[in-house]
Amino acid sequence: MRVHVVLLVLLCSLQGLFFQRSTADEEVSGKIYNGEAEWLPQPKPWEDTYWSGTAPLCLGGCRGRHQELKSDRCGDSSCCWVGSKSLCRVNCGRPDVDYNGVVTGDDWWVGSLVRYECRAGFLLLGDPTRVCQSDGRWTPKPFCLRMCQRGRVEVNERELSGNCSTTCANKSYFGNPKLGCSHLDNCQNKDTGWKRFFSQCVPCVCDCSISCTNAVKLEVKRKRN
Repeated sequence: MRVHVVLLVLLCSLQGLFFQRSTADEEVSGKIYNGEAEWLPQPKPWEDTYWSGTAPLCLGGCRGRHQELKSDRCGDSSCCWVGSKSLCRVNCGRPDVDYNGVVTGDDWWVGSLVRYECRAGFLLLGDPTRVCQSDGRWTPKPFCLRMCQRGRVEVNERELSGNCSTTCANKSYFGNPKLGCSHLDNCQNKDTGWKRFFSQCVPCVCDCSISCTNAVKLEVKRKRN
């Protein structure tokens, strides 16, 4: 019986010492619950994953961009007498996406990767993948540009990829207009078979597209002239 009383007194004393922190610490590193400040450890700037909570009395919890990945009584070191520790990890939250885009990937923790695609009739501009960084932010988002079809045109293979590899398949181009096209894709060889022993750059027939915004401007300019 005496042992239980001594342990109870010791726990109460430790709890009192745990909550005796300066007002400044409470303002910076605390959350208010029912008028009392619960202290949460402030992660170091370079830490994207850390254990929150210090034995023997562990309150756990995460701050800022960190969210609780799991809870454990011992964590990475000594075990808690009361409460539990939290494994805190940076979470970037749901990645935003344009109305005409689609994002795949449901892992939003630091280091995770999601992929973007555009709906039919739109061209993806930018890196198709985004990564959750240690500061809780995603890398830059790509966007979808609406493209207007302008038929098929003939273009030299070198103009698509900068070299000659005797095939036009799976090649595409986006940039300054060529033959009135800002985007060339779905390319095929104009001629089939080997025409000469040493093959040269072949002519390609490709789908021609231009951004719809530019297409409207060109149409307006044409009508004025």
